Amino acid sequence: MKSLRVGLCGVGNVGRAVLKTLISSSKLIEVQGGVHFDIELVGARRGKKAVPFNGINVTKDLKEVATNPNVDVLVEVIGGVDFAHELVITAIKEGKHIVTANKALIANHGNELFKLAKENKVEIGFEASVAGGTPVIKALREGLVANRVKWFAGILNGTSNYVLTEMESNQSSFEVALGKAQALGLAESDPTMDINGTDAAQKASILAALAFHVPFDFSLVSFEGIEEVELEDLKYARELGYSIKHIARGELENNIACVSAYPTLVNNESLLSQVDKEMNALEIFSEGVGSTVYYGPGAGPEPTASAVIADLVDIAKGGWELDINSDSSNKLQVSGAQKAARYYRLQVKDEPGVIAKISSVFGEKDISIDALIQHEARSKEDIDSVPVVIISGEITDNEAVKLKNILEDLPEVFPGVKKFRIHSSRS
Repeated sequence: MKSLRVGLCGVGNVGRAVLKTLISSSKLIEVQGGVHFDIELVGARRGKKAVPFNGINVTKDLKEVATNPNVDVLVEVIGGVDFAHELVITAIKEGKHIVTANKALIANHGNELFKLAKENKVEIGFEASVAGGTPVIKALREGLVANRVKWFAGILNGTSNYVLTEMESNQSSFEVALGKAQALGLAESDPTMDINGTDAAQKASILAALAFHVPFDFSLVSFEGIEEVELEDLKYARELGYSIKHIARGELENNIACVSAYPTLVNNESLLSQVDKEMNALEIFSEGVGSTVYYGPGAGPEPTASAVIADLVDIAKGGWELDINSDSSNKLQVSGAQKAARYYRLQVKDEPGVIAKISSVFGEKDISIDALIQHEARSKEDIDSVPVVIISGEITDNEAVKLKNILEDLPEVFPGVKKFRIHSSRS
């Protein structure tokens, strides 16, 4: 039977879940995985009182775990970037394998880390960095290894998905929905990176490196959060047959990869539109196989711990060498040329000729109008204005921004035009 000596740094919710699973499920892991794990050393800044298990060696010096000669693999679940980066670098140079759940670390330093790991003949497992317990990394690096991926699209942040679901289902305001997510432990006390799109964008960056064989480069990922989504947008989306989800997307066309994460209208006939609450899902379209969908819990201590241990088993059995840019001519560039239909919501003056003038703007730019909704004013305060929703034909990101600016410059249009993508499952 294979065996591996584990050193773990970080005993927050995820770290404790990893320890608990390694201890309580050791026999199951041996039977199903064919691997025996020894917990050699745990790094916890608060010492033994932070580790609720008996018989485990604990040190307050986390670097001691990275340099301990009896540790075969370092499990990094401390979070953050700077110290985690320093810790992992130290461990790799000491000849230790790495397993991490840290998407920010991989998205920002993946190129350096994997190069160093190759030089030192060690492996890096990072399944837990994207979609928690849903094995999307394994799907890309193993299950679809014989297929060229053309695009992927998915819901990769459980917090934002919960908030949008709550707003749509219960007509809750953004603030109320977020507060409920925090009360349920589905959002951090500071949920900024979830709400502003950073978390999903980091995960999309990692997926793109695997799917398209491009460098890890988070600076080339364009993204926005869900703060601008209002109840009015959710109502109009439903009227048009859509839901609004935060969609991370990567596309490869003519050897150019674009990666992004934006609030997006998703047709209600799409599988992604059915993904509610804190769940995650990823659709991958590849030549030969077509579309495959992966669904499951995207966060939480137990699902993340499951992914960590799966990586430990893989490493014990020989690992999987990651060479991101091996013989690849693909390039990563900032999204700007990605095409999609668009949703625009405008508040316009209630006077003759306004719709005709707005339509002429689309005509002058050779942009089709696929749908248009105009309702009466919904309140006494809006008696001099009416809402207008327009669904455009497919245009690039750059064209969509320019069109929004032109519309906002019209004297008949009030400030604050809303603009969202519409998801396409085209092959």
